[in-house]
Amino acid sequence: MDRQFLMEIMEINEKLAEAQSEAAMKEIESIVRAKQKEMTDYVSRAFEQDDLEKAKEMLTKMRYFSNVEEKIKLKKISL
Repeated sequence: MDRQFLMEIMEINEKLAEAQSEAAMKEIESIVRAKQKEMTDYVSRAFEQDDLEKAKEMLTKMRYFSNVEEKIKLKKISL
């Protein structure tokens, strides 16, 4: 996993931990959804090009964003 991606995930998790309002949560959720869409597009292209390594990498990254989405759902319940 590349360092820049991991830093991005860390920053999103920090924002999520600090979020105290519904508006802050929606902003983070919007970012995560956009990233998920971007990753989905990358995965589709990788499969179209038979680049299974790239597809695997993108699916792994998507799992990180999926975990963040779960954290968002849990945090929304507690707000």
